[in-house]
Amino acid sequence: MLDSALHYSYKGFIMENRGKQLLTNANAKKKLIYQTDLEDGLVLANQRPEEELFYTLEEIAVLVKDLMGVETPTVSNGRILEGCTKDYWFKFEAAKRLGYHFSPLAEIFPGIRHQALEVKHCSGEFVTLDFGLYHPGSEEIINETWNRKLQLKVNQIRYLIALAPPPQFKVTTLILLTGAQIINVFGVSPKATIKY
Repeated sequence: MLDSALHYSYKGFIMENRGKQLLTNANAKKKLIYQTDLEDGLVLANQRPEEELFYTLEEIAVLVKDLMGVETPTVSNGRILEGCTKDYWFKFEAAKRLGYHFSPLAEIFPGIRHQALEVKHCSGEFVTLDFGLYHPGSEEIINETWNRKLQLKVNQIRYLIALAPPPQFKVTTLILLTGAQIINVFGVSPKATIKY
């Protein structure tokens, strides 16, 4: 019994240290991103990924976890932001947590290009995700100038999906997966529509 308790205690110690190390690594990258974004005349979030500033999925998770419970902003008549405005707001909030000072462009793919991270916010009664031009499970190499050197495939893009259902419109669920994982987790057919 004592051996078993010691084993779980040791396991907990290892997990706690791993969590601290993850946060330390993520915060070191975040600091560099913030400084670089301020120094450069270009918006860093829109630039191609750089290996030394590229977060792991786990590092993104620890930095964006405080988006849980965030309320969708409202306009003067009390209605929530809709469509592109809402998505742009949430993309900016996610970028801020990752250390970006200047907001990413509204209509680029992936939304935070520097992290190969597409950001989605769903606030409807029925969750509908519009993946836009690219199917998340596609093996296709993204044919854009920023990707000529990297040759990233669409299924390597990471997706941060926030669900904020009515009537509160607070983020109750955060999903962080690669395009390939979305296919496996949700059973999204690679031949089906890009709207789910």
